[in-house]
Parts: sequence; structure tokens; C-alpha cells
Amino acid sequence: MGYTFIQVHFYLDREQITAIYCINKDKPKLECDGKCELSKRLSHAKDQNESQAEITLEELNLTFVAQSISQKTNLNRNLSFSTENTPKYQIRHTKDLGKDFFHPPQG
Repeated sequence: MGYTFIQVHFYLDREQITAIYCINKDKPKLECDGKCELSKRLSHAKDQNESQAEITLEELNLTFVAQSISQKTNLNRNLSFSTENTPKYQIRHTKDLGKDFFHPPQG
């Protein structure tokens, strides 16, 4: 759950959260009003995000290694080429290249 969602939920349902979850409701001088529960939820969300980020980095690393290995093995398998479907290109010399598009002014 995102930090913003947790905070919005807390401020919308503050009275209910204070009544149900607050550990300091018997100490009104502290003026906790459920902030203890808010800090618990935010720290839990932070821990959860950090653990998900670690898993993501590990998965990314494993995916990269697996893909590079599969690319190396595929290169060794398909090395036979056929010239039947290869398009034929006309070889032009560099001295002929300018004749198609460059025309000097006619005087």
C-alpha cells in the first residue's frame, strides 16, 4: 500500500482508528489520536517496499543472466545461411552516386 493511501485513510477514519488501534487512548495527555498506528502502518509499508525492491533486483539479475545464456546458445545453432531468399543489390560506384540528384544550373 502506498504512503499517500495510508495517510488519506488515516485522516478520513481517524476516530475509528483511534478507538480500535491506538495503544495510548488511556493517556490523553500524549494527544496521540492514532498517530502511533499511523507510524506503524507507514513503517510496515516502508519495510514491504524495501523487501519488494530487493526481490525485483534479484529477479532482474537472474533474468539478464538467463537471457544472455540463451542468446549465446542460439547463436551456435543457427549458422546455416541460404542465398535463395537474399535480395540482389546492384553495386554502384561512388563516382556515379552524385549523378542522380545533383544537376548544375543550366546557363
